[in-house]
Amino acid sequence: MEYFSGDCAPCRRAGAAYSAAVCLFALISAVVAAIISGCGLAGDGAAYLSYICSPLAIAATVSLACALFGERPSYLLPKACGAKYYVAAALCAFGMLFALSPLNTLFIRLVEALGYSPAQSALPSFEGWGMPVGLLVIALLPAVCEELLFRHVIFGEAQRGAGTWRAVLLSAFVFALYHGSVEQTLYQFACGCVFGLLAARSGSALPSVLAHFINNGAIIVLSGLGALNSEGALAAPAWAVGTITALAALSLAGGLVWLLTRKAPSFPAKKGQVGQFFIWGGAGIAVMAIVWIAGLF
Repeated sequence: MEYFSGDCAPCRRAGAAYSAAVCLFALISAVVAAIISGCGLAGDGAAYLSYICSPLAIAATVSLACALFGERPSYLLPKACGAKYYVAAALCAFGMLFALSPLNTLFIRLVEALGYSPAQSALPSFEGWGMPVGLLVIALLPAVCEELLFRHVIFGEAQRGAGTWRAVLLSAFVFALYHGSVEQTLYQFACGCVFGLLAARSGSALPSVLAHFINNGAIIVLSGLGALNSEGALAAPAWAVGTITALAALSLAGGLVWLLTRKAPSFPAKKGQVGQFFIWGGAGIAVMAIVWIAGLF
């Protein structure tokens, strides 16, 4: 399509992909909710059905984007990269999971002071076969699908128009907003920035897939082992929590310093491209902003 070619194409593509993903996510979620209600489903089965809505929406979005952008199927395949970037991804994932939790707690306390009540966790049981099923449906599928959309398509396209660093921030912003979680907003934005940096330096979405999977998978494993308290923090003595947090902070700092000092191609910003992103991504941003605001009440 002519809208997705020419000088303004990259950020138009990125914004349109986000709006399409949100609209499809809303549509599929409504259909699945109707099925759950109509069939009287409850418990873990209903929870897992809800969790697959986003991967399905993203899979449909990237397939549609490939066709509308006039790209070959190979457009959807992330490039290979060096093993060192996977090491950096693992370091950053460990660091974010434990060192950034105080940031998450601080933000929750802030919104609680404004009258917000955190939503109760909807995680299914991870006993028995629940652990491997949870790792597949809640950790692996979202990691692969979300990184394919947010880092491979949205960041990859946006950086060619808005520039690398603006693209990191734009993709992190819509990534955090897409989840619609008030209490995890800052944490998910920070994760999105790190995932974007991994993609920028490695030239691939694969390291961010690994970091994303480690983040999700660790929460599932720790929950299944009963190592998390009701607030999602480590249920351990203060000295152990402090030690793990310090090690995580060092891990995150080391990973980020290494990534920031790596030489990699950087795209310059082009005039008007950020505006194009918000114009074409405006529908998705508006829908998720409404969901986010509604979550406050």
